[in-house]
Amino acid sequence: MRTDFSRGEATGGIIWLSIGALFSLFVEMLYVGTWIDVPGLGMVPFPWTILLAFFFNMVLTKTASLWSQNTWVRATPVIVWAVGFFAAVALAEVLGLQLLANNIRTIALLVTGIIGGVWPLLRTR
Repeated sequence: MRTDFSRGEATGGIIWLSIGALFSLFVEMLYVGTWIDVPGLGMVPFPWTILLAFFFNMVLTKTASLWSQNTWVRATPVIVWAVGFFAAVALAEVLGLQLLANNIRTIALLVTGIIGGVWPLLRTR
């Protein structure tokens, strides 16, 4: 593992990971209500972004671990993702928008996204 990086490079990496977390949150919120047409069954809910949130947040946290041993710094991308989720919900409430449906898929997106981001932090090296 490379350790000869500057503090600025590490900070820049964490910032880019956080931007990636917000972009993934946007995509996940946009497509959490996806339905697919299954022959013989009709339209079936297919919230693929719930799995995307789990695995992508896991990758973001593991990548942040390359730049710091500090748990809070390593958790920055998942913290930004969670704050973005709550900010989107709050902003939608204030503006009267419906960004996310009021159903179990929204809760599952939140829970799996946080679990996926925290999982690498709980594993011992």
